[in-house]
Amino acid sequence: MSKVLKIALISVLVVVLLVGGIMTVLYFFGPKGKSRNDINNVPVDNTYIDGDTKKIADCTPNESLFIMAYNLKNLNNYYATVSGEVDAGIYKQTISGEKYKSGDDSLYVSRSTSLLKNTGDQLFIEGDVVLVRHGDSKTNVFEDVTEKYTLKEYLKEYGTDYREVSNYDLKESNITESKLVSAADGIYTYRYEINVETGVDAYCVNMAKMGNLSQVPTFIRSTLEVSMTEDFMPISVTQTDEYKVVMFFELTCRSTLVQKFEKVNADAVVIPELDFFRARLNEG
Repeated sequence: MSKVLKIALISVLVVVLLVGGIMTVLYFFGPKGKSRNDINNVPVDNTYIDGDTKKIADCTPNESLFIMAYNLKNLNNYYATVSGEVDAGIYKQTISGEKYKSGDDSLYVSRSTSLLKNTGDQLFIEGDVVLVRHGDSKTNVFEDVTEKYTLKEYLKEYGTDYREVSNYDLKESNITESKLVSAADGIYTYRYEINVETGVDAYCVNMAKMGNLSQVPTFIRSTLEVSMTEDFMPISVTQTDEYKVVMFFELTCRSTLVQKFEKVNADAVVIPELDFFRARLNEG
């Protein structure tokens, strides 16, 4: 073996050992966050108000939110688009998706794209059964195999229910500040500051699960902005968050997630691949 080759091999070995040593030190002595086991407040306990006899002009911002949450939960059908991004400085992630509801059936198609990986998920719910199907966000191709959960099992594993207004636990005690931002042409927009100590536990579980994190994020700030019609029907929902995640080092992330409701009890909503999911419901 030539002297040059020996030097090159030794150099590579030294680099590998140095990197391995640094990673080991970071793993054992680096910043630590909460684990999944530190969170017990799952599933969430949202507040709902039946506002059938109420007028939006007479309601507080919180009442308007809880009435809209009730209406969304009881809609027969809707179609919404989802878009968003995560900015961690050196790491950026783009999120897109669609939500469908038709009668007792609901489907959320979620896609996440970044330089590191491109993942997709289809989450189908009918009654008390949830089917999860994984895929590729770039090709939009999903596996034939599905994971099957009861709704209770799913919420324990994934944290949040995508059929709700947001990923937060929305109740009076978890909203630190709320206000009417604008009211014009029959559209009311409200902004809510969420208590990050008590209102984001389920969201933390969801992010850890979907992002394959060993530790759940630590939230710094969470803001919810909701636009609705004067009869409390959803138009758009925007979540803006700032949080820290721990991998081998700590990253501060800023994210935005926007839902836009394109169809609300107006036209029949067709759920993609419904026959596929119904066939899987009957499997053992």
